[in-house]
Amino acid sequence: MMIEQSRVAADALLIDIALDTGVQSPTDARHAVDATLPEVDESTRQNTLLLVTELVTNAVVHGSPPCRLRVHAAAGRMRIEVSDCDPRRPVLMRPGPELDHGRGLLLVSALADDWGVEPRSAGGKTVWAELSYARLRADASPA
Repeated sequence: MMIEQSRVAADALLIDIALDTGVQSPTDARHAVDATLPEVDESTRQNTLLLVTELVTNAVVHGSPPCRLRVHAAAGRMRIEVSDCDPRRPVLMRPGPELDHGRGLLLVSALADDWGVEPRSAGGKTVWAELSYARLRADASPA
């Protein structure tokens, strides 16, 4: 995975990663995003990381390379975007209990305040999810 990231103030692009298409890619993306998140509560952190994992997994398993992950934080909203070169829209499935896969977009739908798919002008698509957050005060200490 090629990482182009920097720890910057919130209200900015936090990370921009060209994703490998291997099975380790979701884990690598999750670790890279975790290292760049602003100071947020643990629930927001975990939900953001789960959204990253599910969106990257979908792109790696069902999309076409190259794939890219971008995370933005602005005005109390975290936006996670995963782009790939396959123009087909992902399908929100409702798998039965006997299946051990197919729940990624259900999780995205449940955790995100909003999510969707946008076609890319160069071909392919970007699947995105947004999550509200509140920054922790710098002088706040955990209880």
